[in-house]
Order: sequence, then C-alpha cells, then structure tokens
Amino acid sequence: MNKIAKRTDDQKKYSKPENIFLFLVLVIGFLAVFITPPLTMGDEGYHLSRSYNLFSTKAPESMSNPQVRAKEFEAIGLSTEGKINPTFYKKLITKKVDLQNDGVRFSVYSKWNNTFGPLDFMHLPAAIGVLIARLIYPSLGIMDYGGRIANLLFFAFAFYFLIKKNKYAKWSMILLFVIGGIQKIFSPSYDVLSFLVFAAFVVNLFDLAQLPTIREVSLKKAIYTAFLTCSFYFIKTNYVFAIFAFLGLPMFYRPIIKKLKSLKISGKFSLSALILGIIFIATYFVNKKIPIFTIIKKFIENYMNVEMMSNNAKQMWQIVPTTLPGFINIIFILILFIVMMGEFKVSWSKGTVIFFSMTYLVNWLGIFAGFFIENAALASANLQGRYLSPFMFLFVPFVQNLGRKFNFTMSDKAIKKLSVWTIITISILYLCITFYRSYILHVTPTWTNNA
Repeated sequence: MNKIAKRTDDQKKYSKPENIFLFLVLVIGFLAVFITPPLTMGDEGYHLSRSYNLFSTKAPESMSNPQVRAKEFEAIGLSTEGKINPTFYKKLITKKVDLQNDGVRFSVYSKWNNTFGPLDFMHLPAAIGVLIARLIYPSLGIMDYGGRIANLLFFAFAFYFLIKKNKYAKWSMILLFVIGGIQKIFSPSYDVLSFLVFAAFVVNLFDLAQLPTIREVSLKKAIYTAFLTCSFYFIKTNYVFAIFAFLGLPMFYRPIIKKLKSLKISGKFSLSALILGIIFIATYFVNKKIPIFTIIKKFIENYMNVEMMSNNAKQMWQIVPTTLPGFINIIFILILFIVMMGEFKVSWSKGTVIFFSMTYLVNWLGIFAGFFIENAALASANLQGRYLSPFMFLFVPFVQNLGRKFNFTMSDKAIKKLSVWTIITISILYLCITFYRSYILHVTPTWTNNA
C-alpha cells in the first residue's frame, strides 16, 4: 500500500509542468541544434559574431560582422538566388577559421550599441558556448553549435524556475515561448535572454496584480521588481513597452479612482479640463518632432484595411515558424487561448484586464512608430509576429476572466495533454520541414520571404 502511494507521489512530482517542459525542450532543442544547418536561423551570423567577440582579444577580421554575415547569406541562399550547395554546410563545420592566434579576454562593451546602452549582456550565455567550442575546434559551424547549445541549456534551466514561480498560467507560458521562440531559443540569439527577462517581468506582474495595496509589497518583492524593470535597459528595445502594464496594478489605480470619486462635480470638471489641456499641448509639440497623426493613419491603413495590408502585415499574427502552413498558426492560437481559459481559476480586476491587454496595442503601435520614423516605406514590412507574440502573455487575465464568466472548465490532465501534444506535433512538423527544405529541396531552411 505504501509502495503504491509512493509511486503516485512520484508520478505527480514528475508530471509537473516544469519537469515536462525541461524534458521536452532539451529533446526538441538538441534535435533542432543538429538538424538545422549552421548559420541558417534568423540573423545567426550576426549573433555568432557578437557572441565570439565577447571573449576575443584581437577581434580577428574572420569573425567580424560583415565576414560572418556573408557566410550566413550563403548558408540561407541569399547570395545564390535561394539555392544552396549542401556541401557548404559540411565545410562550415569542418573548415577551421583563421583566428590569428586570438586570445581570451572578457568584454561586454558593444560598439554597435543595439540596445539602450553600450553593454552587451544579451549574448553572454551564447558567448560562453562559442568560447568553449572555439577552444575545442574553431570552425564557424562548431562555434555556432556551441552558441546554440549554451543558449538552449541556459533557457531550459532558467525557464524551468520561472515556470515553478508562475502560479497562474504555466502551460500558457510554455506554449507561447517554446513554439513562438522555437527559431531563437536554439540559436545564439539575444532573444533568449530577452524572453527570460520579459517572462519573469510578466510573472511578477501577475503576483503584484493580486495585491490590493502598496503596503502588501514586501521589500524583497520591491527589489526584485526594480531589478526586472532595470533589466529592460539591456534587452530587446521594444520590451520596454511592457512597463505600461504597471498602470493595471490595483495598488496604483484604485487609490486614484477612489480619490476621483470623492471629488465634487466642479473638481472633476476642472481636472478633466487640465488633463485634456496637457494632452493637447504635449501632442502639439511632440507632433512637431514626430508625425503622430501620420503614423496613426498609416498604422490603420496597414493593419485595419485589408486592401492595403501586405503579406508581411498578415504575417504579423504568425506565432509558429513561417515555414509552416498558415492553418497551423490558426490552430495553435486557438489552442493557446483554450489553455489560457481553462488553466487556472482566478479573478482579475477590470483595470488589470484593460491595461494588461492595452499593453499589447501600445507595443504594436510603438514598434510601428519606431520603424516608421526610421524608414516610412518599410515600416509595415519590418514589423513581424516575433515582435508581438511574447506580449500575448499579457492577455492571460482577460482570457481567464472570460473562462470564469462562461464557467469554462478543463481538467489539469486535459490541459497537460493538449499542451504537450501541441508542442510535440508542431515541433516535429517544424523539424521535418526544416530538414526537407535544407537537404532535399536545398532552399532557405528556416524562414520565408513572402513580402
């Protein structure tokens, strides 16, 4: 009897979402690392160069951004009209790179300054893997594999603890970041660290959203929140828009609403006039520097008017890799929201639902504005689903409230099975298509150009 009870406890222990995640992501990840040809996942040449130079003394020309990106363009067929010579992948792995007897020196200073500051911490996990691979066998392919494996391990174990910490949407988080990031978390990309910081920030927001007053926030929680917020300085730029979600915390907006309700009619009228005046004046002066109304008009044309939307605008809703059929993406989004709705029964305040959901729109419009200011003609083409999909995690309060309202229920076992088989099915399909495109069709393996 005791043996049966112990076996049941062990089964519960090892069927936890974080344990299943760790097993799945390591198995799928190592398959992806070696099935996907080197330098063929988005901007991999750029990330390999950046990762290498974090531990370089001489910064050899052979590992410079232009040189490695040239190899990347050849690997994906960009310089050969989409056709690839399969033996090129073998040469990337077997041919050593002339590193000019480069030594090892640690430096996170970045002259490219692709984030808010000059420090590049985002490539550090991959850089460690690239360094180890360089010391073993210094070829582009082997160093690339080293960066991929290091990022995979870093993501797997860091995300494992994030899932344990998440009380409200474990399987939703696993689905969104594993499938949505399948081309990044198994590469040397800085997106891995960006995903982790963003996910940790949102999980922490979920905890804060359940606290009614600021007094309920412990010193430890306040320091952790400040640390995560400051971390946005070092990661992918657009994730800073997630800070807007702070407005949805009851501890902030409820005291304001309470104060407004206590005002007399004359006070409410005066305050409204003051706020409108400030908005009008601010808009007037900002519009002189940035064409706000033009940006809004183009935003609506590109995303609300089907006649004017290009294929890239439609692909903005793509979460699964673009090499998979569109109907797979539709099915995945449906499954994601079903899992969100049935996973946990908790009541979220209306302000939290509104502001958390609005953060998705703020990010969407903010990124478009950034691209538009840089190059108006290419704004819509540059904005793709990878910039927006992580922010779907902020829809959890909205979807879970819907589930409560309509009394939508699913067993934990059903949610687990649905999530696991969705990950397995899409991952296998992705790996098979990647292999087929790479070694049978000899075309760009991991991305499509449908502009």
